[in-house]
Amino acid sequence: MEFAEDAKQEIEKNLKEIIRNTNVDSKDREEIEKELRSTYYEAAESAARARGAATVTPADVQAARADMGSPSETAECLTKSYAGTLRRAGFWPRLAAFLVDNIIMVVASLIIMAPMFVVMAALDAPTDSAIPLASSPMPVYALAFGLMFVTMISVMIVAFGYYIILEGRYGYTAGKYLLGLKVIRTNGTKISYKEAVLRNLSKYINNLIVIDALIMLIFFNKEKQRGFDRIADTIVVYVRG
Repeated sequence: MEFAEDAKQEIEKNLKEIIRNTNVDSKDREEIEKELRSTYYEAAESAARARGAATVTPADVQAARADMGSPSETAECLTKSYAGTLRRAGFWPRLAAFLVDNIIMVVASLIIMAPMFVVMAALDAPTDSAIPLASSPMPVYALAFGLMFVTMISVMIVAFGYYIILEGRYGYTAGKYLLGLKVIRTNGTKISYKEAVLRNLSKYINNLIVIDALIMLIFFNKEKQRGFDRIADTIVVYVRG
């Protein structure tokens, strides 16, 4: 049976959305994509036959999608069983990743603050100029204040955005990537920025991260979830190694 070009595009769009929400490795992903494409084509063809048509249209693809479930539902079904095969990361590897991430954030913050340190040192240094810096026509102190303001905003973005942006976008930070770890939802699908915010709240509240880690060790050691992992419905798993 012939497939209209826009019907093929509709199938590929659905496949892309399904694959985007899965957390399987590249080899398994290729197999899943191949099987899903075959299933979609067969289901869409059956829908076209049911209405007595000789050409598969986007409407037939949408009918197949209705029978199979939405891409997010399909991804959840595919990855739920896969997630059960993944080994969850415990306290020590997660602590190691946390320390690596904090070192990276400190280094990044120092690099961002370096120009401000240079300018402040220059302002404090003695000068041989006949005109004092304070009375110079160029508003150097205003520029220094502006630089300080921009620097502090940049440091705050690094401090508050590092975990949320990286985990929300990729599922891991630099530290987790180096340790072969990834954050996923308990149903196996990718986390969103919402889950990234929820699970990282304890990092931004004074000393709460320590209590959060103790909750994992005392109450949820078997599940290997921090308290805020439970709230966000997330787990940290090994994706390699």
